[in-house]
Amino acid sequence: MEIKQLVEAALFASDEPLKVSDIAGNLMIEKKAIYKALKDLKKEYDERGSAMEIVKIGQRYIMQLREGYRDIANKFGKPELDKDVLKTLAVIAYYQPIKQSILRELIGEKVYEHVDLLKKKRLISSRTHGKTELLSVTKNFSVYFGIDAKDPQSIKRYLAEKLNLKLEG
Repeated sequence: MEIKQLVEAALFASDEPLKVSDIAGNLMIEKKAIYKALKDLKKEYDERGSAMEIVKIGQRYIMQLREGYRDIANKFGKPELDKDVLKTLAVIAYYQPIKQSILRELIGEKVYEHVDLLKKKRLISSRTHGKTELLSVTKNFSVYFGIDAKDPQSIKRYLAEKLNLKLEG
């Protein structure tokens, strides 16, 4: 097996972005070879116009669908986030940064479960703010949904469409 195919398999199997050091450690291959494989894979996917792409998020890499193919794939695949969790994420994204205590008032007790799941998927981050947490979306949010995490109107339009909500105005 070639290193490039091993790296491709690792990215395909992972549901979250991977560090080069983690790939190298698990495959017992030098980091330099992993970087080369990632560069080659990215180039191959780009040159052949693949529906898949290799994306660098911070210091991690992920294989994902390109922007134009997500809606098509969603017709065939089971959504990773259920509607209630997606609604929680929408509120966080739209009002970020938002206190978890305010989010709890809006959504209820289930917010803690939703926040834990969203943190695990690295879609949101939190930092201590007094006796509560301040929640914001991460770079992964933008990559995952293909929208600008800093533009509230883009977030509102996208999530309203996904949740079948009518926008006012």
